[in-house]
Amino acid sequence: MEEQNRKIPLYFINNFLKFDRKLYQIFGMKLGRPVPLKGVLYAMVIGLAEVIWYFTPVLGRFISWIPVGILIALPITLAWLLTDIGTENRSPVAFFRSLFQYHLRKFNRVTYVRGKEIEKETTFQFYSHFTLGIKEDNFRRKKHVYKGYVTYR
Repeated sequence: MEEQNRKIPLYFINNFLKFDRKLYQIFGMKLGRPVPLKGVLYAMVIGLAEVIWYFTPVLGRFISWIPVGILIALPITLAWLLTDIGTENRSPVAFFRSLFQYHLRKFNRVTYVRGKEIEKETTFQFYSHFTLGIKEDNFRRKKHVYKGYVTYR
């Protein structure tokens, strides 16, 4: 009875072991390196959104001038960025929302602390006042450097 109740508590971190599914071959053709399945799905979704945008009558004019090679490379590049660059265990939507909000705050020059906007530091200047300052160059040790070429006679 005592042997059945003996349990050893195992402590572990949930996000420590994370296994990503990877593709090693497609239709029997081996790839050079394993490609994450998440990246393939990102590329398909971004590519589908791009195709829909391209064939939309009014919005398609904005990207119809871009060469086809760049239009093909764009979803692949974005998918690679989403899978290879760490997004701090967040979904891509949350990551890009955070990135967009960061650049918006930087553009508006606003700083928030605990959800409240704080004022920027201001510098005050006084005019028509004399100040006395000592240059630090006077107290620096002078370095003597010999220039030219060494000649032997």
